[in-house]
Amino acid sequence: MKYLDVEGTETSDVATAVEGKPAQVARAWLISLPDVVAFPGASSVERLEFNVAGAEIQLSADSRRVLAAASSSCAPAKATSAASPRPTKS
Repeated sequence: MKYLDVEGTETSDVATAVEGKPAQVARAWLISLPDVVAFPGASSVERLEFNVAGAEIQLSADSRRVLAAASSSCAPAKATSAASPRPTKS
C-alpha cells in the first residue's frame, strides 16, 4: 500500500500542534465539515482506538482554515486497476 508523505505539510504541522498523527487530523477535519460522515475501517482494536482518537480531536477554526486551503490544491485520485471493473468472462 502506498502512503502519502505528509512531512512538512499543513497536515503534519496541525498534527504536531494537537499532539496527534496526520491521519487523525485528516479524519478530524473531514468530520468537522458539514454533511460529512466518515466510516473508517479497522482491522484491529489498535486501529479502532487510533480512529476514535482522531475523531476526538477538536480543531481550532484556524486549523480548519489551514487544512481547507491545503485541500483546495488537491485533485481527486484517478481510479486504479484495483478499483476498475473486472472484465466479464465469456
